[in-house]
Amino acid sequence: MVVPSTPLLPRVLILGAPFGAGHERVAGALAEAFQAEGAQVEVVDHFRAFVPPAFRRGALALFWATLRWTPRLWGLAYDLSARMGPRSPAMVGLGHLGAPALRRHLEATRPDTVVHVHPTPAGALAWLESTSALRIPHGVVVTDFVAHSQWLPVGLDRYFVASEAIRVDAIARGVPAERVVASGIPVAAAFAGPADRRAARDALELDDDRPAVLVTGGMRGTLGGVAEVSDALAATAVPFRAIVVCGDHRRLAAVLGSRYGADPRFRVLGRVSDMERLMAAVDLVLTKAGAVTAAEALALGRPLVFFSSLPGQERANELYLERAGAAVRAADRAALRRVLGELLGEPVRLAPLAAVARQLARPDAARVVAKEMLALVGPR
Repeated sequence: MVVPSTPLLPRVLILGAPFGAGHERVAGALAEAFQAEGAQVEVVDHFRAFVPPAFRRGALALFWATLRWTPRLWGLAYDLSARMGPRSPAMVGLGHLGAPALRRHLEATRPDTVVHVHPTPAGALAWLESTSALRIPHGVVVTDFVAHSQWLPVGLDRYFVASEAIRVDAIARGVPAERVVASGIPVAAAFAGPADRRAARDALELDDDRPAVLVTGGMRGTLGGVAEVSDALAATAVPFRAIVVCGDHRRLAAVLGSRYGADPRFRVLGRVSDMERLMAAVDLVLTKAGAVTAAEALALGRPLVFFSSLPGQERANELYLERAGAAVRAADRAALRRVLGELLGEPVRLAPLAAVARQLARPDAARVVAKEMLALVGPR
């Protein structure tokens, strides 16, 4: 009896970074999509696995301290690095950080393809290919609504960007057109289905006669003006219900719980694992302009109000989505109070924003990336 051989499953390596939860969520969405396509997946944090620990700790401490205390400096660094390529001498080797250890991992595990969700591993593997005989299909998933030059190292097989407009920009920057795919920003499959607003509101015991808003400032909760938005909501004269997510910031959750825990308009939460259910239940998402949170809201057709966004990529995300018509930016507290009064006082104003959000939504982005990269591998 001849037993037919079973084709080997393609092996996929996804390389991420610890700089914000967005990269982690995109990596998770891609892993989910590749597994649905029948691939074996390994997700590795490039910095924890391949970068010297002392450098990693220092880089993380500097990153979070800069964002919290001197965000303008972050914006200046972002703008300056946008003028330089990943291999610019001014990058002092950061464009291929961790490359030797990455090469050893590739030689030991032999993945069939690699997908990057941060520019550092993308630059490291591009540098390895340019300086050795190493060849492996690899692509980068840009996790913002902008084509920053550090995300576009020369030599990758695919560059996945958020929209057709950003694809055109990447091509104008010299990336071969056939290698740029307007996939959208990957989100978990839980955000891909139609949002059942009624069921979600019933589960959260939200009545249907008042607009509901979701307030979030990222996993850490230390950024994004969550307290300021909550205070602005509390001061508005129009009816509303608010779900406030504080992430891992326990002190913020305690302060807001003490301040608004007895207010029936508010529900204050810490870290949550069902953001898709919360977004499905609300009519509006108030947040800083993190691209992955924005992409999740778009996937569910939820309009956005941006407040307290960071300079750099978040300002770029903010500008892109505001110009597109899916979001409104509140530049300061006075503007925030005005925007909230207008949108919550006249909920009909939310409809055009929600319509554009649905047009921009790319809930299938992760599957697009998975199919495209596996096609480069070919049959096994």
